[in-house]
Amino acid sequence: MGDIRSKFGNVVDKAKELGGSVVEMAAETGGAVAGKVAAAGGTVAERAKEGARLAADAQLEARRRKYAPVFPDEFWSPDYDLPNMVIIEDEDKRKDIDVCEGAIGWLTKASNGVEILHLYHAFADESGLSFHPLVQMGAVYIRDPSGLDRFLDLESLYQVIQKEKMSELQHVAYCLGAKCCTLEMRETQVSDLKRGGQIKASAKKVGEGSGSGGVSADRSEQISEDRRMLFERRFSGSDEVSRPPLNWYKNDKEVNALIEMRCSDSPTNAIRDYVVNIDCRSSATLAQTRASEIDSALRGLKVSIGTSLQEECYRESRQTMVFTVLF
Repeated sequence: MGDIRSKFGNVVDKAKELGGSVVEMAAETGGAVAGKVAAAGGTVAERAKEGARLAADAQLEARRRKYAPVFPDEFWSPDYDLPNMVIIEDEDKRKDIDVCEGAIGWLTKASNGVEILHLYHAFADESGLSFHPLVQMGAVYIRDPSGLDRFLDLESLYQVIQKEKMSELQHVAYCLGAKCCTLEMRETQVSDLKRGGQIKASAKKVGEGSGSGGVSADRSEQISEDRRMLFERRFSGSDEVSRPPLNWYKNDKEVNALIEMRCSDSPTNAIRDYVVNIDCRSSATLAQTRASEIDSALRGLKVSIGTSLQEECYRESRQTMVFTVLF
């Protein structure tokens, strides 16, 4: 009987030992699993944080593309591609937009590809750009088509250019020692005329038969010429001549021929008068395609300059200037 109890006690003791080992193993296993779960939880949190940061960066970049601010360091960069059109804007328009803080303006691109710099009025003087005749809020400027380093107000572009062309021709006459010079503008006018028209029509009520009608009209065009004197200048005259600098007329054959004849060293056969017929298309302020592009870009921005450049260009193409010089 004692042997049986002794054996049974040994079994119980083994079971306790085994049970303790199982508990320890379970605790160790549970701890490892808990550690892995905690580590996995940290990774998920980090990934979520990184995803939120990337989303915020993407949103910020989208806002920058939308508002396209231009900053001083970009503007002053040697490789900055300055657009050929500038609009002077009120900086208060974008003062509450975070991505525009510290900007000097913004950039837009029309559907036809024309780029426009919207420059804050407060930065206009500091920009170093030359605006002619003066800087005005809301005005639209284009780079001088003659190549001079300045931007011209589009609203008065053709008037300004015409005055400068007139001044250039006066200076030509003065440098060549002229006693008198005149400039006359001739503009072809085309108008539609209705010579005669006849309208015939007949109709019957529904159910009374068929109806017929017709309209006929004859039209024609009337071409006339408008002439006006642009200027007449008188000088004391001189045999001492100098070659005048040319800008708008540097490629005009007639003007250059006048200069060559007057500056010739030949003492004989000196010219006493000269008449130059200048086709304004040869010194056009803007090409038709360029004028059309600018008009289209401004319409897309809903900006009005009070005139159509394409119409101004078409009118200029119908003009001829007669430049007469007496020595």
